[in-house]
Amino acid sequence: MEKKKVLLFAYTKVNLGDNLFVYMLTKKYPNIEFYIHVVEKEYEEVYRNINNLHYIQEPRNVKNIEIEEFDAYIYVGGSIFMESEYGRHEMKEFNEFIKKCKQHHKKFFYMSCNFGPYQTQEYVELARENFSLCDGICFRDKKSYELFQDIDTVSYAPDMAFSFPIEKEKKEKKSVGISVISLAIREDLKELEEPYNDFIKRIIIKYVKRNYKVHLFSFSEFEKDGEAIQKIITMLPEEYKEKVQVETFNEDIESYLKRYAKMEYMICGRFHSMILSILLGQKIYNITYSKKQDNVIKELKLFRRYQPIKEMTFETVLRNYYFKKVRAGKRKKIAKQAQKQFQNIEDWLRTE
Repeated sequence: MEKKKVLLFAYTKVNLGDNLFVYMLTKKYPNIEFYIHVVEKEYEEVYRNINNLHYIQEPRNVKNIEIEEFDAYIYVGGSIFMESEYGRHEMKEFNEFIKKCKQHHKKFFYMSCNFGPYQTQEYVELARENFSLCDGICFRDKKSYELFQDIDTVSYAPDMAFSFPIEKEKKEKKSVGISVISLAIREDLKELEEPYNDFIKRIIIKYVKRNYKVHLFSFSEFEKDGEAIQKIITMLPEEYKEKVQVETFNEDIESYLKRYAKMEYMICGRFHSMILSILLGQKIYNITYSKKQDNVIKELKLFRRYQPIKEMTFETVLRNYYFKKVRAGKRKKIAKQAQKQFQNIEDWLRTE
């Protein structure tokens, strides 16, 4: 039987959360040949052990895609529907592209996404047209789902990463990992960069004093996680600087996750840091930078206590009893629900 060819649309920068989506699809469906538009060579390094992922080494332009060349199209990504001038332009482009897919009887799916933030009803109506045209869109949050639930193609399941079969490692005793983000590049948060960096600095000093091994994790060098880490390190007194281990995601996914999995405690700044730490049974404290994190924490009743960055001050503190694990039973239940992110693909493959 001839293998299916699927073109993926995704965020093609080195960013662990988005890279996990592509990694999961290629691993789950080894008999599908996946293709993706890529410009940066660094992106290819992340998937160097994946044989069924192929690179189209040019910028993505949906107007130039030969529809007949692929059997289906999948757009996998988290915050892919944020309203902006570019967002409105892309929505219109994909509306036209999906119409062409329908004319040629090719499937088009969205996976593991959320809608917003948005400002205008015009953008919502563009989205409604788009979602009505596609063959399936599975949102990862209930707020997005509820906005469009009257459309037949719309469904909901927790983020697909909740079903990621991550391998557990033996935990390093007295180890603390911190997933750091850059506020300098986030227009709505950059004024809070100083209290945020100061908070991370104080956490490092606190745990080094208690003889913990402290690891600072950069999920995305492109989004300046590494620069934020270096700023924080320069703020540390000299005797603490050498006690900090920086973990940079600039290699294949498996190697990075092995190091991540060894942490006993995790302070999660990145959305997918929280999900990975839940799956690994780590003791977790969340620092949230967007509504997408807050919504999922509340919807799935994951944690009672967490720290929104927008409420952070120089007086914000972290107590040891703030760290919590998610129970194994709850983890398994959410993982099973997250498998529904793949339902549209499964239905398509069964009918082919």
